[in-house]
Amino acid sequence: MAHEILDNIDCEIHFFTESAEIGMYGEKPGLIDNLPVINRKWLGATFSQEPNIDSSAIRYSWFCKAVSISLANRRCYFHLRTKISRIKLTNVEFVGAGFLGSGNLNFDYIINPTIPTSNKTWFGGTTIDTNCSIPEALSGKRSDSIIEVWSENELPSNINWLQLMEWKGINPKNSIQTEIDMGLQQAKEFLQTNVLLEKLR
Repeated sequence: MAHEILDNIDCEIHFFTESAEIGMYGEKPGLIDNLPVINRKWLGATFSQEPNIDSSAIRYSWFCKAVSISLANRRCYFHLRTKISRIKLTNVEFVGAGFLGSGNLNFDYIINPTIPTSNKTWFGGTTIDTNCSIPEALSGKRSDSIIEVWSENELPSNINWLQLMEWKGINPKNSIQTEIDMGLQQAKEFLQTNVLLEKLR
């Protein structure tokens, strides 16, 4: 969303999050169908996770980190470990771990991105076992040869798992692309309804 906005108007963008870091922690499904996953100029270095022609998955946390790094180079500011205590019109009051610990900032626009939620639990795991075969499970291969697996049922214990995960969502097969598409759609709606109105004033 932020990249699409920055491609169309000259501005700065602030992100508020209670997380200690963007990406690197907290895995979600990274299964992909098509390359490139996102506009290449919007993505920083993904190192061993750089998708290749055979990739059908990317490590989600590293992907988010790479997008965040590229945003930080485009006048985007990340307020980490920061909780918004109140929003009043275009003023944001916050409490966080920054230099002052708390404060408020005025903005021209405030966007609260929405992502559909689901109570359906999926069980995920990563392995280097190329013989890993789980009936009805969804899987993809990352560029570092690690296989990512997602199943509606708990994963069998007889596989040498590198990492086990749980995720609530509709379908891990298209979750990463759905998030990207939603961000682009919300950015376009913002540009149409707000920026164009400013030009008409």
